Amino acid sequence: MMRRISSLLLLVIFYTLLAAACAEVGLRVGRAAPPAQSSGWFWAAPDPVTGWSHIPNSSGRAFNPLYEYDAQVTFNSRGIRGAESLGYAKPDGVYRVLLLGDSFVEAVQVNDGETLGEQVRMLLEEGLGQPVEVVNAGVSGFGTDQQLLWLREEGVKYAPDLVLLAVYPHNDFMNNAEVLESANQGAINKPFFGLVDGNLQLRYYPFDPATVPGVTSPFAEVAAPDSPPGPLTGLAERLRPRSALYRYFDPRIRLAAPRLAAWLARTGLLAPGQESQLVAQGEGYVPLTYRVYAQPLTAEWQKAVALTSALFGEIEQTAEQMGATSAALLIPSPESIDSERWQRILSQFPAMQSGVWEREQAEQLALAGLAQARIPATSLTDTFRQNFAAGPPLYLAEDGHWTAAGHALAARATVNFLAESGVIPALAGHSLPLRLPTPARTLWDWVVLLVVALLVVSLVWNVVEVGPLRWLRQVGAGLSTVVELFGYVARQRQFALLPLLVILLAFAGLLILAQASVVGPFIYTLI
Repeated sequence: MMRRISSLLLLVIFYTLLAAACAEVGLRVGRAAPPAQSSGWFWAAPDPVTGWSHIPNSSGRAFNPLYEYDAQVTFNSRGIRGAESLGYAKPDGVYRVLLLGDSFVEAVQVNDGETLGEQVRMLLEEGLGQPVEVVNAGVSGFGTDQQLLWLREEGVKYAPDLVLLAVYPHNDFMNNAEVLESANQGAINKPFFGLVDGNLQLRYYPFDPATVPGVTSPFAEVAAPDSPPGPLTGLAERLRPRSALYRYFDPRIRLAAPRLAAWLARTGLLAPGQESQLVAQGEGYVPLTYRVYAQPLTAEWQKAVALTSALFGEIEQTAEQMGATSAALLIPSPESIDSERWQRILSQFPAMQSGVWEREQAEQLALAGLAQARIPATSLTDTFRQNFAAGPPLYLAEDGHWTAAGHALAARATVNFLAESGVIPALAGHSLPLRLPTPARTLWDWVVLLVVALLVVSLVWNVVEVGPLRWLRQVGAGLSTVVELFGYVARQRQFALLPLLVILLAFAGLLILAQASVVGPFIYTLI
């Protein structure tokens, strides 16, 4: 009995190692797992003006743990996403756009030439018939307040013709309000404006983290308990740089089973991550970022909306003082476009299911604030909804930012808005189609199609060569043999051999198919 159990255990270990080895090879060949090295880091803190900023002259590859993207990212000596030749002085005959925004504008998820700013530049050059420069001033995590501070400190030096503000209503209200953003980040990491008797007042400026108070916000999350390194920490540290299989499953376990991931983090097999923080929040947890959709908004959120509207007005006045026109585009969140994504959010956070939510509320409030500030604005929501079901993906499935196709669609809609609204009079009558072309097939697509075509041709060749009736008899005899073989293994109770038998039959089937096909003579020649 013990001998039988030992044999079964050895077979289980063998199959597990075999499957892991095959998966490791497949992931490496298919480049489905992220590289062993860390993704590029492009941000520096603290910054006395905005709290944080881009590292000048930084560049590198950017990718996330799920490896949804792998982009080449470059920032020049002034921390702008773009070429070093884009200086403060505006060349004669150039139309210059200053693009303000957050991570959607910064766009480390796509290559340098695929960003919203770069695609707007190319489309404007085509429409205006003159050189165009777009200063991409987007920075991850920036709120409207930081965009205003950067505009006053750096943006004025570029003498733009147009200040184009990219608003992300999903989190801009939160980013601007100290009581909300300090809870979101767990610290005060930047200067904040406040509204006092209707006037903007700036605090913590210039920013020095040594002089700011601790977080006292009632919205602060419960901190995950500190835990010592688990017993498997050393094993995880050895696997992470060496195993594509480990790097592939690490983020997927965190995503699919956060409680399991939190337990694995305690053992040390996974590094502690956001899932440990989520588990610590308890059953009634509602993420702060989604509360902007709640109806009615609480008093603190209403204050954040009023503050943001005042910041819009200050940006408009600053642009006017610079001699520039101002305009805005509103970026839709992925859950406002994708109803299935919203349902997954409700399932992930059960406490939200009893609430009343309006996903378009944040956008409507932002549009009202921009209208109050006399900034012409357009929403990209309808355009993205019309293109969401058909055509290439517009958002990265888990990261939530735009794909290159999303940036391309946003650029077309933006240029159409600038033409139709009269923001750029010289574009009058210019209109671009808002349907993206079907993406070209990749090399991998062609390889798969070629393999399928060869298999189909081989099958037809074999049927024609031996005759349909004889071919059917051969297939029947082969299937009968396979069934008999499986039956024999079952009668002998050698169930542990079934996986190995399936693998051997699969290889044998491929060899028989190849031998009987049009490529058979070539195989024999090679042998």
